[in-house]
Amino acid sequence: MLSRSLQRTAVRFNSTVSKSAPRALSNAYVSKLEERWTHLAQQDQQALIQELKARMELPWGELTSAEKKAAYYISFGSWGPRKPMYNPGDKSKIFWTVTGTVVASIIAFIGIRSLAAPPPHTNTREWQEASDEYLKSKNANPFSGYSQIQ
Repeated sequence: MLSRSLQRTAVRFNSTVSKSAPRALSNAYVSKLEERWTHLAQQDQQALIQELKARMELPWGELTSAEKKAAYYISFGSWGPRKPMYNPGDKSKIFWTVTGTVVASIIAFIGIRSLAAPPPHTNTREWQEASDEYLKSKNANPFSGYSQIQ
């Protein structure tokens, strides 16, 4: 019974004793993080993230402004999946490349079409109407197909 009460007291004591707060990160370590983030090694990035996580568990009033800016950049900055898909100027290059390709293909289509042979005379409307009249005169059944008549 005494050992149980001692264990309970030890648990209560350990849970209510304030843990030592992590010390503030140096300004040189977290300042201008946006410029340095892509050049940091993966291990350094993860270490910085973990250290900032530990600091963010404290009241935000105790964080320095450089730490707040670094935490914001890591959480919402344009790196990783939020990195912009296109660099500045890439959209105009894509637009002009697509426009040029469409114009070139239209010119190629018109050029090839102008070199083609004229359409056959059997494609005219008069020819088709004459063929229909001929098949009607032979009592051809359009449901089984005109090609059955010889």
